[in-house]
Amino acid sequence: MRQHGSPPPYRPSSSEAEPLIGLRKPSRRPSTRVYAALITSLIVIIMVIIFSVRTCNDPLDPEVRDRIRKEWDIELGQHQQEVLKRDEAHKRWHLEDIERNRLREQWRTEMENHKRDMEERQKQEEEERLRLNMFWTDLESHTCTTYGTREYTARLVNVPSYYNRRVEACMATSVKIHGVEYKPKWCEDHGPDNVIGHWEVDQHEPDCASYWIWYKDFGCMSPGSGQRRIEHYLENIPSGGDWKEFCATTPISFRGMHFTGAQFCFNKDHATWGHWVFDDKSCQ
Repeated sequence: MRQHGSPPPYRPSSSEAEPLIGLRKPSRRPSTRVYAALITSLIVIIMVIIFSVRTCNDPLDPEVRDRIRKEWDIELGQHQQEVLKRDEAHKRWHLEDIERNRLREQWRTEMENHKRDMEERQKQEEEERLRLNMFWTDLESHTCTTYGTREYTARLVNVPSYYNRRVEACMATSVKIHGVEYKPKWCEDHGPDNVIGHWEVDQHEPDCASYWIWYKDFGCMSPGSGQRRIEHYLENIPSGGDWKEFCATTPISFRGMHFTGAQFCFNKDHATWGHWVFDDKSCQ
């Protein structure tokens, strides 16, 4: 029994700081059991997936075997179709090769027959001309046509009125000019007694030889053009000759170059001039 005036007894369960600090909240961290449950669930899901996949592709499963067999049958059918297509293509190519070879052989045979027929025909015509004794008369020279070339004409005689291959006979009958035999370049048929042959002889015709003189160098076409212009005067154009034709066919050589004729021609005051334009590095 407590005496009056004595202090109250000490109780260790009480603390003066408890009202100020308050009670501590319990921890909310997941327990080990939750982790174990999650890991177990994940393992089960993985096993189920693996089992399902293995079950779908298990060759011991009748359904799987049937599916694989059907896939093989489809692939085999596709392969057989491709083989058939290749075989058909090879057969078609082979037939095309046979047809090409046949056409080539037919063409060769036709060409040989045509050549043989032409040779036989020419032989017969030659024999007929010799038998009829066709020959040229009234050989005449005419004006110069181009550089070093003159035209000649003659008339074919002893041509029977019934002969219907007069042009062929004209083209096949030679004439001797300057000691050389030439066949006509073209023929005109004006009737049995008026078959005219035309020749263009480009040998031994000095009177038809024009030439270039008065070399003139006009320098570069323009600064940096890389081209130079040369001019010549054309001399000895035959009387009655075409100045344009002689200008274009009269050859010339200069500065280490050869030309068969002028590149540009013009006529001024009855004089013919030729121009040449060519590359020159000194004009660059």
